[in-house]
Amino acid sequence: MDILATLFGGLGLFFTGVKLIGRNLQHMAGRRFRLVLAKATANQAAAAAFGTLLGVLTQSTNATTFIVINLITAGATTLTRAMPLVAWANLGTAVLVVLTVIDLRIAVLYVLGITGICFYFDLDRSTRYRHLVGALLGVGTLFLGLQLMKTGSGPLREVAAMKAALHFAASSDFLLLLIGTAVTMIAQSSATVAVLAVTMAAAGLFGERETILLVLGSSLGSGLTTLLMGGNLDGRAGQLAIFQALFKALGVAILLPLLLLEEASGLPLLRHLIDQAAGTLPERIAWVFVACQVVPALAMLPFYGAMERLLARLSPPTETEELSRPRYLSDEALLDPESALALAEKEQLRLLSHMPDYLECVRAEPEQPEPLPPATLQEGLGMVARAAESFQTELLDGGLPRETLERAIALQNRLEVLITLNDSLADFVRQIEAAPEGTRAHPLTGHLVESLHALLVTAVETADAPDGEAIALLQDLTADRGELMERIRRSLLRADDPPPYPVQQALFNQTTLFERIVWLIRRLALLLREAPEDADGMALAAD
Repeated sequence: MDILATLFGGLGLFFTGVKLIGRNLQHMAGRRFRLVLAKATANQAAAAAFGTLLGVLTQSTNATTFIVINLITAGATTLTRAMPLVAWANLGTAVLVVLTVIDLRIAVLYVLGITGICFYFDLDRSTRYRHLVGALLGVGTLFLGLQLMKTGSGPLREVAAMKAALHFAASSDFLLLLIGTAVTMIAQSSATVAVLAVTMAAAGLFGERETILLVLGSSLGSGLTTLLMGGNLDGRAGQLAIFQALFKALGVAILLPLLLLEEASGLPLLRHLIDQAAGTLPERIAWVFVACQVVPALAMLPFYGAMERLLARLSPPTETEELSRPRYLSDEALLDPESALALAEKEQLRLLSHMPDYLECVRAEPEQPEPLPPATLQEGLGMVARAAESFQTELLDGGLPRETLERAIALQNRLEVLITLNDSLADFVRQIEAAPEGTRAHPLTGHLVESLHALLVTAVETADAPDGEAIALLQDLTADRGELMERIRRSLLRADDPPPYPVQQALFNQTTLFERIVWLIRRLALLLREAPEDADGMALAAD
């Protein structure tokens, strides 16, 4: 029981340390680091360096993959630039495995002592130092757990049941691969399983060959975990998850045949090179794990273009993804406020230009043969709006001169109207689609839809070229129609053959939303009239 308690406690400390290190280092990186990371993908050398650093910070290829997926989704980078970054991030996770084979007992005791002093002086409550203190605690906890596991796993060699279990596991190469794969899918980290494998090898529980197979199995498990976690992703986000799975599989596909060929032929291949590079068994296993990351990264270097085409077939871009990608916004533009404002205005105009598309699926004679579903439009345009909001907020926080600040505030007010308009149009179309039978065929529904479509098209044209006459016309078209709408509602009740009550209720809801949308378009017209002109006194048109 003492042996099991020691192992179990050591394993708990180890997992706690892994989580503490990854979580706190990610917080230390912060948004600025992610912005630098997005820029670092401009060339493969920089992507390799920053990818390795990101792997060191997260100690999880899954975390790295999904961080980069967020960058792709936000339009901060492309799949072509992201692939080498993710590939080399795998190498960063090997740092933990390499450190495992180094005797760090004295250093760990000092780390734990320093961490305790930091906690005593409440540095863990400091905004500046708390994540550093947390990361130090994770380092100390992790290696203390490893030391406990090493201490507890040694006597297991003499336990008859353990001998039988190890003998059974070592009887089949496939079983060893399967064990490594399964444990990694549970732990969600190939580095974690590799560290455990190194610890077992150091304790004499497994030989070199068996431990190598466990490490190769852990690589497969890591790829499968990423694929399963990204199972609900599609488009470019899904492509990166598939890329990571293929990367891991490629490493095993190269190294496993080399291992088997070396055993069958006696040629000095994988194990011979590793034996020459490292002395002890734990060191050799650590180098195998490093090889699992470096070999596929080097093998893929000439084939990123072909890989991108393959991924596009396996997970083609979705309509929502294409719609939700900001076209004009970029972090680099924030360095020049005037250019940033111009780009923000163009992105807003692009956002507004898609608003009439909501009504295509409920018009009697739509202009688009295959209109986008309202849910797709709302999600895609909503993501663009959120990206624009973040962009403009950061611009406002940058300390702008007065004239530029006034223009930025005007754009921010206009964006708020567009966000509300986007949601209101989605609600309006959903009301029509979910209404009782006969509602959609009612003449009032058709009139409301066509009137809104005409108003939205006029709003787009006015925002594109906001001269005084066009704005005045849009204001006249969106003048208060409350009395007219009330007469329409009363006529529904007083008609000789009034529609059924559920239809009446649906039509009332439509008129209420119609009034709200018209008010929002009028509000947009007023903001266009109030907005300061740009440097040239002319509006900027979207492409």
